[in-house]
Order: sequence, then C-alpha cells, then structure tokens
Amino acid sequence: MSAMRRYLPVFHDVRGARVLVIGAGAVGARKIEALLAGGARVTVVAKEFSPAVEERAARGDLTALRGAFRPEQMEEAELVFAATSDRTLNTRVSREAQRRHLPVNVADSPGDCTFILPSVVRGEGFTAAISTGGRHPGAAKALREFLDDHREEISVRMERGQRRKRIAPRSGKVYIVGAGPGDPDLLTVRALGLLRGADAVIHDYLVPQEILSLASGKAAKICYARRGGTAGHGAALKQNAIHEAMVRLAREGKSVVRLKSGDPLVFGRGGEEAEHLSREGIPFEIVPGITAAIGCAAAAAIPLTHRERSSSVTFVAGHETDEKGKGAVDWSLLPKDGTLAIYMGVGRVAAIAGELAGAGFPLDTPFAIVENGSRPEQRVVRGALSDLSRIAIVSGIRSPAILFVGRTAALFPYENTEETSDEPVAQGV
Repeated sequence: MSAMRRYLPVFHDVRGARVLVIGAGAVGARKIEALLAGGARVTVVAKEFSPAVEERAARGDLTALRGAFRPEQMEEAELVFAATSDRTLNTRVSREAQRRHLPVNVADSPGDCTFILPSVVRGEGFTAAISTGGRHPGAAKALREFLDDHREEISVRMERGQRRKRIAPRSGKVYIVGAGPGDPDLLTVRALGLLRGADAVIHDYLVPQEILSLASGKAAKICYARRGGTAGHGAALKQNAIHEAMVRLAREGKSVVRLKSGDPLVFGRGGEEAEHLSREGIPFEIVPGITAAIGCAAAAAIPLTHRERSSSVTFVAGHETDEKGKGAVDWSLLPKDGTLAIYMGVGRVAAIAGELAGAGFPLDTPFAIVENGSRPEQRVVRGALSDLSRIAIVSGIRSPAILFVGRTAALFPYENTEETSDEPVAQGV
C-alpha cells in the first residue's frame, strides 16, 4: 500500500475536480471547507450533517446525499475522502475506491490512504501545511491547532515580515512595556514579542493572568505593587524595590520586562523608572501601550472628542501622593466643554464631585465610570454630576476604574439598559 501513496499539494490540484466526501461531522467539515476553498466540486454523503455543512448545502455550494454510503456513489468521483467516526465504514470506503482505482484519503488512518494530505491552516495572507508523512497524525493535528490559534498573530507578522526582524529582548536591558487596559488582544506586537522572550517580568497587580501567561514559562515573574498600596510611604518603598530589582536583574545579564498596566508614561511612573535606570547606566527602552482612558473609553463606546460635543480631552490624576500634600489639579482651569478622563479617583469620588461643582461644572454634566475596562467583568455606570457620589457608592464601583466627565459620556448608552432618575445606569460588557 505504501508504494501507492503520494502527496496532493495543498488542494491546488483540485480546482474543478469531482470529489466525494463520506462524512459531514467536524472532521468532514474541515476537509469540505478546504476542498471548496480549492475550487473542487464536492458531493457529501452522510446520515447527519453538521451545521456548517448544512449551511453550505443550503447555499448550493455542494451536493448533499443524505443517507448511507453506497459504492455506486463513486461513479462520477475523481477523488474520495472518508471522514466518518466509523472506522469499519472508512475502511470499506477505502477498499471500494481502490477497487475503482480512485485516489482515497481516510482521516486518521494512513494505512487506508492511497495519498496523504498535510494539515492546512489558512490565514489572511498565508497558507501553512503540516505533514508528518502519515506517521504521526496526532502531532500534525496538534501543530495545526497551535497555528490555528495564532492565525491573527501570524498574519500580522506576514504583513510586516519584510520590514520586521525577530523581536527578542537583549540581555542586560530593561524594557518598560505597556500592557494596555487588560485585554490580551490589545497588546502591541512588540510588547508580545518582548514578553515571550524575557528572562524576568516585573509587573503590578493590575496586569491580568491572561497577559502574564504569555510570558515564557522559564521567566521569573515578580509582582511588587499590590492592591491597596497606591499612595504614601508604602508605595514609595515598593517603587524603590522595583528600581532595585530592575537594576539587579539587568546587571545579572537578564533581559527584563517591566510590565505596566496601560501606558508606562501616563500615570504609570515609567518616567521615574527610566530616570533611575539612566542614573544607574542600565540600557532601557520604553514600549507604549494603550492607556487605560483610551481602552476604557473605546470599550464603553465613549468618544473622548466629538465634533459637536467635545474639542478637548484632559487626563487627570484623581489623587496625589502624600509628598505633594493637597491636590495639584486646579479644576477651575479645565475646559468645561471638553472631556475629563480621571484616573485613580475611585477612592475620593465624593471629593472630586464637590471639587468639580465648586469649580463651576454644571450639575447636569454627564459622567460615566468604567470599571475593569476591556475585560470580561467590565461595568459601565452613567449619570449626572449632581448624583456622582451617591451613584458611585450605590454601584459599589472599585478600582481599576476610570471616571469620564463631559457631554460625550452620555453618548451611546446600551439599548438593553433602562435608565431611571433614581438608580445608577450600569451595563455589563
């Protein structure tokens, strides 16, 4: 049998060919999709059809023969595929095809095949084929599934392949990297490459496990800044520990990713860390990320600027460190017809509401609070400035959250939300 086997090159030779597929389950559906993509004229025989094959049949993309396999169904075929869960039936199909001198492929049974196919993964701009010569179908399947899970990333790399070198962090260097608002899909390509290659990752508690899991399993993962330590003497001690750790690990010859939620240079203390590394003579690079205000606004459909509602956006720190004493923000100087994006303000919402009112912001100014923006547990709470303090307390909003104030905050409330004057407006996204 092995002498009869040959390779069929990635379906390029099936355009216009009459192909008979026995089986319309998950395995059969994959083969059918690949054959149709290659331009084959496909006839499918099965007692039951998967929804995907059913839909193809309804559109007239293939011929569906409902019922049991019969040898005479091969009379017009040029190629035969057996893809049922019944091994005995698959073997029978193979023997009938060989008796008619028809090339036949049987899923997961190289001994019944007269030709073998590579596992194929198609993405935007690329087609990848994996084959183990029929000897290790399980390994080929695992590789196909891995590539299938990374199709989007591969497509990006293919698109930029002529201009992009392999992303690999350098030993003895620190990369201050923005992790974005929390959704792993919002990482930059460079951030992902550096994270996967780093020897050590120093991160804060806001970086979710879904992002940390993208780092190499061999990388040391160190969390210094934890919930509840965002201000005062404790925060200063933790920041000093981060500085020392970055320098120590780099001098040990390790590549270090300092992974920060959002963007390192927007309320992320990335500037302080870069200054310290510079003083210590440690080479560093800053890799931007989607800052929390941008990510949360997009996830909640809040335009930060709008031709008819807001001509400016201001990023504001909602609290200050103990060293500064009283707040450094003069709310009266901020544009009242723009959008305010207030970071780290959850703990003093009542004070902020009072300061805004005292600075002349109208009490009917809309606000929105986005908690856990871009993450599965995201919540959006909306209302008017006059009710900001009460609504925040009733809703139980917790960090991480961004407070947006301005007319754009009232745009695009979700249709399935019933707004009332007495209760906070909250949506799960």
